[in-house]
Amino acid sequence: MQLGMIGLGRMGANMVRRLLRAGHEGVVFDMSPKAVDELV
Repeated sequence: MQLGMIGLGRMGANMVRRLLRAGHEGVVFDMSPKAVDELV
């Protein structure tokens, strides 16, 4: 399943990490490039 997440603060980043570990694909956006870099 492909999912999108806008905002990678404390809650958004943890949700994306769990989804990626479960084998899902994600498209993410955050105003801070550093937050995106930490997930990919």
